[in-house]
Amino acid sequence: MEYAVLGIIAFFVLCLVCSVPVFVAMGASAVLGGFVLGRDNLFQDAALNAYNALNSFVLLAVPLYILAGTLLQETGLSKRLFTFAAALVSNIRGGLGVATVIACAIFAAISGSSVATAATIGLVAIPILKQNGYPPGRSGALIAAGGTLGILIPPSIALLLYGVLTNQSIGALFVAGVMPGIALATLMAVYTILTNPRDPGSKKPTAREIGQATVNAGPILLLPILIFYGIYSGLATATEVAALAVVYTVVVGFASRTLNLRKLYKAGLSATHASVMILMLVAFGALLTHFLTVTRVPLLLTEVIAGSGLGFFGTLTLMIVFYLVLGMFLEALSMMLITIPILYPVAMAIGMDPLAFGIFVVLAIEIAQITPPVGINLFTVSQIGKVPFESIIRSIVPYVVMAVLMMYAVAYWPELATWLPQTMDYKQ
Repeated sequence: MEYAVLGIIAFFVLCLVCSVPVFVAMGASAVLGGFVLGRDNLFQDAALNAYNALNSFVLLAVPLYILAGTLLQETGLSKRLFTFAAALVSNIRGGLGVATVIACAIFAAISGSSVATAATIGLVAIPILKQNGYPPGRSGALIAAGGTLGILIPPSIALLLYGVLTNQSIGALFVAGVMPGIALATLMAVYTILTNPRDPGSKKPTAREIGQATVNAGPILLLPILIFYGIYSGLATATEVAALAVVYTVVVGFASRTLNLRKLYKAGLSATHASVMILMLVAFGALLTHFLTVTRVPLLLTEVIAGSGLGFFGTLTLMIVFYLVLGMFLEALSMMLITIPILYPVAMAIGMDPLAFGIFVVLAIEIAQITPPVGINLFTVSQIGKVPFESIIRSIVPYVVMAVLMMYAVAYWPELATWLPQTMDYKQ
């Protein structure tokens, strides 16, 4: 059986090298593996496994959160969000850069998507940063890294999928991402303050200016508060909150006349494309996970690492290096769906908390979003801001280091992730 497993894994890697779509590679490898093992009713079982993987009320939240994000992109309210953030910090050193981080963090608390956060805030922030003397590469790296907050600060599509794969509470995972998300955003803001001069023409905003910016951005600022309160209080499940977010965004868009039927259709189409891609990964990823489980790959890997004498730090470092390398070649969610069935038992064996490991994995995925050659946030910012890709790569390294340090922090001090969920009476 060992040779069969190694052959299937080699076939899967070959498919990826040949640029076969990841979901096709996972499905084909799983079916071929079942055939090699001599399984009966192979295609029927594959269809049932894929159906069962998608037959989840929790997964309904994925297209809903994506739709809320695309609707918000179409309304153009992100400009008001950036203006609000700039009004708060424009007078400090590197104020516009800090405002960009704040805007990314707030938008992340709505969309749940890294790319949507980077694209939406980037369209507004890049021209303003350029006008105020920020180097293009540094500006692009700041927005690409700030966009990664979209999959850490709740709601998070990555955390939602992690919860489905590991049978953890989605509400608890969402709340677990708050403190690490704020901590990482703070690190980015501090780095921006230290590496940028005071913005030319900056001045201390008046109370009236701050008040006006707050009123203008009020509708978009209220949404993340409603999302977090609904999840934290237990009044609604993650899926129900996602549906409410969509309704709220539509109502605000039409009320503010920033949304019309054409934009609504465009947002729906974009959300459909993104949702289908993710759900296909989930369905075919379930097939590969089933094959790995049947062949006891996670158990064997756990036994090997347990007997290697690496210890907690060594195993942790090995996982981080593994994710760093894998993130250079695989899209983030694909990487997550492939690795969690294998590494989750390893993490539990070395004593990591399930919630802390969820944040650990999402931080690894964040790094994958901003490391070449497949760092999709880098490509997104480069395209929308007309920023040379090479200059962004040179400036992204400090943000990768920050994320790696946060991975160690969450592993060694799991209270960063677990303290807030422990204060809530939320079981769904």
